[in-house]
Amino acid sequence: MAAVHSPGRGLRRFDEHTAKATKLIDAFRGLETGLAPSHALAALKRAAPYMDVPLRVVSVIDLLFAWTKPQDWQGGRIPVVWPSNDLLAQKLGVTVRQVQKLLKQAQAFGLIGFIDSPNGHRGGRRGADGFITWAYGIVLAPVGTRFREFIARAARGAAEDAALTVLRKRLAAARRKIRALAQTAFDADLHHLRADDDVALALMATDQMRSVRDEALLSACVDQLEERARRLAEAVTAEIVDSDTCPVYEDSSCWHDAEDTHSTTTNHLRSAKADSSRSLAELSSEKEDADRSPSQTPIEEDLAKHGVDPAFIRAIAPELCSNLPYRDGSWGEMVATAERLAGQSGISNHAFKEACRVMGPRGAAASVIATIQKYRRGEVQRPGAYLRGMSSKAEKGELNLGRTLHGLKDASYVIAMRGLSDGTEATPIGSMIARLVTRGTAPL
Repeated sequence: MAAVHSPGRGLRRFDEHTAKATKLIDAFRGLETGLAPSHALAALKRAAPYMDVPLRVVSVIDLLFAWTKPQDWQGGRIPVVWPSNDLLAQKLGVTVRQVQKLLKQAQAFGLIGFIDSPNGHRGGRRGADGFITWAYGIVLAPVGTRFREFIARAARGAAEDAALTVLRKRLAAARRKIRALAQTAFDADLHHLRADDDVALALMATDQMRSVRDEALLSACVDQLEERARRLAEAVTAEIVDSDTCPVYEDSSCWHDAEDTHSTTTNHLRSAKADSSRSLAELSSEKEDADRSPSQTPIEEDLAKHGVDPAFIRAIAPELCSNLPYRDGSWGEMVATAERLAGQSGISNHAFKEACRVMGPRGAAASVIATIQKYRRGEVQRPGAYLRGMSSKAEKGELNLGRTLHGLKDASYVIAMRGLSDGTEATPIGSMIARLVTRGTAPL
């Protein structure tokens, strides 16, 4: 009864994979003229990634091809190899059990078949002419039968790769654009645009689509992300254009003095003499005259109350103020320097003008120097956003700029004392340059 219920115990099971392999072996009529076994193996290797054939299975097929001969692939012949599982395990560096699993997988993918001997052992013999006279073992004929299929699948996969590469580049470009726009919106305090949602969506889409090979799905995702980038760009542009709207003339500074000179369009060109251009010294003197105006902002009054003047600011940030061209000790020169440093540190012109409007030119200059100094120490991540925050606090009457600058001075003193205690005697390069410039310009 046991024999009736288990007639195939210990034998290879005949299942759907075995039936498919048998059909492919029967369909084999030899390789086309001019083709060698290496061509069939190369076609399989090119097509394998697009057919989800694991690399370890391809490695097994590659090893099996080492035992075949070109004459085995001629018409009317069957390419069979008969290495033992022990030998395959030794060559592959795996266990015998793993070899059995890999061979079973290769058969499931329709790459090999089996011809079993009466005793279940593999073996074979070649005649004097090199042809196989008899053999039992692993049949490689399915690879030859599917040669054209592999060629077509590899070509189609390469075309898919090219299209997916273009789509992924578009996806990356849209993500970068959204991140750049979001940074602009953050620096300009345009939180109502919810740009952070667009950034989160872009990062999630990039992560989710990383391994997707569905061209239609990836294309739909790219189109949606590009549309969100376009809408965000329009919203940010509209906000920036509205906030930067100015009169017919172009105001090149942050001053609101009636005597301030504005650049206008004219048909009367001035001669190219040295005294016709507004040099930095002239600009500084004009700004210094503006500083002497009786109207001062609360921030400027707070600076005067705490004794904050250009010399005080130079002592706080000697590295930033080391290249003052004239060193006349005026607020005008300090404001011009702060405006230049703001542009170099990523602070927008609009943010600087807004600081001038709220805090006055001297307050804006001191705020910019304090912001950049904190940024250099790693206490501030985004100088533009930090300066806008200071302007917002000043407008609400919550900014104590004088105390902030005194705190920076105390911190500089602590750092200097720490350097002396460590024996490093670290002196900022800006301080040394400042002393050298002062020494060079002092009257003899």
